[in-house]
Amino acid sequence: MSFKHAGAAIALALAAFALPAVALERSPQLIDQTGRTFALSSLAGTPVIVTFVAAHCTDACPLVNAQFAQAARQFASERRHVRLLTVTLDPQNDPPRVMRALAQTFGADPRTWIVAGGSVSEVRRVMRMFGVVARQGRKGYADVHTTFVYFVDARGSLRKTMLASADLGAQVVAEVRAQWRELAQ
Repeated sequence: MSFKHAGAAIALALAAFALPAVALERSPQLIDQTGRTFALSSLAGTPVIVTFVAAHCTDACPLVNAQFAQAARQFASERRHVRLLTVTLDPQNDPPRVMRALAQTFGADPRTWIVAGGSVSEVRRVMRMFGVVARQGRKGYADVHTTFVYFVDARGSLRKTMLASADLGAQVVAEVRAQWRELAQ
């Protein structure tokens, strides 16, 4: 996202602070990088760290993906049972095959890091659940959007929202370590 979109991004970010409770019991169906359809409710029982990206983005989204890759490696080395979930915020331009390629680019192991897309209606339902806002730009894809990371505990309750940053991987790992007892219950 360029600086010319900063004002719009700030407005979108402020809108995201009024997050609804994440209700996984009536969860949408998404498609992971292996082509498997799954419901968000199937992730209950394990803490899940969620973010939303656009696969074609050349600005903040690849940085978020790289930071998630770093966090995934750290969680694996600690043998910490945490799931990462990256969902497209632009399902019109990021069909499941594009999300599969994105997962391959960043080495996302589907056992620990799910990279998902799906139908426009189902992805938008997920976005609404988390209060994610995206706006189509002149190029025809979502180029102004909220950029947060969501910490969902094992019961499916949203525990924390964090603004993405340049040190996101380390921050996610530190937050999971600090809140492990609450996240894993």
